[in-house]
Amino acid sequence: MTTLTLRTGLLLGLALVMALALGSEPVLSQDDDLILSKPMMDEGMIPLSRVPNYRNRMREIIEELSDYAGTRNPSFAIVARPGVELLRWDQREFILAEAKRPENMVVPDDVIVPLGLPMRRFIRAIDGIALNNQFCGDKARKLPELQRFQAMGVEMMSVEHCGSDSAAVAALQQSQQALMVSHADSDDSDVFDRVPVRRPTNENSQNVETLDDARNILIATQSRPTGSRGDWFLSVASNNYDAVVIDAFYNGNEPLTKDEVHSLKFKELGARRLVLAWLDISHAEDTRYYWEPDWEVGSPSWIVGRHPDRMGTFSVEYWHPRWKSVVGNYFKGIMDLGFDGVLVNGTDAYLRFESMTPLDPL
Repeated sequence: MTTLTLRTGLLLGLALVMALALGSEPVLSQDDDLILSKPMMDEGMIPLSRVPNYRNRMREIIEELSDYAGTRNPSFAIVARPGVELLRWDQREFILAEAKRPENMVVPDDVIVPLGLPMRRFIRAIDGIALNNQFCGDKARKLPELQRFQAMGVEMMSVEHCGSDSAAVAALQQSQQALMVSHADSDDSDVFDRVPVRRPTNENSQNVETLDDARNILIATQSRPTGSRGDWFLSVASNNYDAVVIDAFYNGNEPLTKDEVHSLKFKELGARRLVLAWLDISHAEDTRYYWEPDWEVGSPSWIVGRHPDRMGTFSVEYWHPRWKSVVGNYFKGIMDLGFDGVLVNGTDAYLRFESMTPLDPL
């Protein structure tokens, strides 16, 4: 049976050579240290036939959601977070595809998917991506890389956790200079439980019909700390943000009404804005309506671990048909409520599974 062997190391070299031949630096993803250094599971070799392309599985589920949305509302917006690694054919994908090819098969050059090729079907399926800490973090993406995809119609956004309000304001100013729309707060993680008292950066009195029109965005998914349902609703409604991202359920388990969603579509000054729903594509939560009492890690099999920081939150095999059915029904419900789009969170969940099946070049 074909396994991960020395051939993978040769293919890594070939991938780097091809990147240089294309006139660009090798594109290294967040998990390169895992690919190059993490040992094989059980000290054995994993057959290539059993190593999926986890990135493409993530693309496929988002493409399926986009196809469905297009049949109901072609203007429904889909933003992937973080999403940027899915925009192109990655180094790992190139190595895996070439290593799986039969050794004696002669393949024309124009059939081989080159490293860095834009994934056009996925790009067509989304309206934007939301980077993590582009301005408050230490791993900022190079602007030319992002501008390449902006030119293809992908709106660039970011979610900034800056640790202080002054740093958040500075991040918003940098974002504006880079022609990006950002949510910035003083937290250190995805809390999203406060609406800033400051006015939106680049406040806009015009109607906002598409992501391209938006100049600022607010993410406010946690309703519990604000008190009553009415208090939470008022805090989200009483501002002039061009786009707001909220949970489709108050307190995680009480669905909003169509009237509530519709009311949020207007800024405090009266102009139209976008209301997006938060959709975690890679985690199940035991407070959600779909959760069954006997579920736990390993039962059903596609629930594979606990989130280290969020109690009651579980990692899933996002490509499993049962989970895809859960996501599909959730997505349908979001559209039924009249949301303008979704922010699909957790699109980098493939890193977990790639770390467990590294392509060892040695």
